[in-house]
Amino acid sequence: MIFRKRTTAIALILFFSCSGISWAHHPSGASGTGQAGPVTTISASTLQKGKWVFELQAEYLTFDTFSDTELLGFAEAGNDVHTFDSFFHAFASISYGIKDNLTLSLKMPYTSINNIEEVHQAEPDEVHHLGDSQGIGDMTILGYYRFVKRPDIYFESSLLLGLKVPTGNTHKKDVHGERFETEHQPGSGSWDPMIGLAATKRFGLLSLDANMLYIVATKGAQDTDLGDFLNYNAAISYHAFLLKKISCDLIIEVNGEWKQEQKINGAKDKNSGGTTVFLSPGLRFLMNDRWTAYLSTGVPVIQDLNGIQTDTSVRAITGISIGF
Repeated sequence: MIFRKRTTAIALILFFSCSGISWAHHPSGASGTGQAGPVTTISASTLQKGKWVFELQAEYLTFDTFSDTELLGFAEAGNDVHTFDSFFHAFASISYGIKDNLTLSLKMPYTSINNIEEVHQAEPDEVHHLGDSQGIGDMTILGYYRFVKRPDIYFESSLLLGLKVPTGNTHKKDVHGERFETEHQPGSGSWDPMIGLAATKRFGLLSLDANMLYIVATKGAQDTDLGDFLNYNAAISYHAFLLKKISCDLIIEVNGEWKQEQKINGAKDKNSGGTTVFLSPGLRFLMNDRWTAYLSTGVPVIQDLNGIQTDTSVRAITGISIGF
């Protein structure tokens, strides 16, 4: 009885504390295995031993871009500021059930930042139009160890351990032939460990999922530390049966991240980091217990970014997966 109360308390704490914060200028945190439930929130469920899941996902964010007049005003006031129109992030991932309670997932991204512009206080009369930065990003390896499974109360909890590996390009150049700053590169050049927890509680056709994932940023390319990263999410999913072999999850999520200010050559960038909260309704379709397709649209409800940064206007995520 005591264990049951403690388990339920942990689930509720995780669920209500994970009210989601998203760092607008970078891709969302690691998603789950792509086979059931929420889109961004990581479920505590693991794959069955010997099962594989392959997933393709795309994420697109648009921003309230600063005009040239606004940028020049920032520079005249003594600020170094950048802006861009949109951010596109796509990835391919594969997950494998090593044991029933242990799943390993690998994720390889491609990123594109479009129409980057910036101003410097040392050149207050000029807006630098730098063009686009795109290429292969940093691979993520994430393990899920389910250490609690209580079928009698339909509750699961998993430990998340992972590592972001610097496989991405860090030498992309702008239209003037100059190297982009690290925050605008596809890769960071850093090895970043991550640790977190996920919890799932089911009530018949209704599922509550929550996760927290902390990423420790280390120094990478161009002597840049992009800042630690806390991803936390919560989701409610309702499983509805449409046809004999087709079902649909109706999903509402609150998800996102908090990010530290980045450091360049040991100096903090006051116009970086902060918090943003997204409210994200979504749908996931499951066919023949193998194929899934999903869509999620995120609307920012809180944006508390440090210094001067462009706000996010909308985020869209879509993808497909197959299990075998």
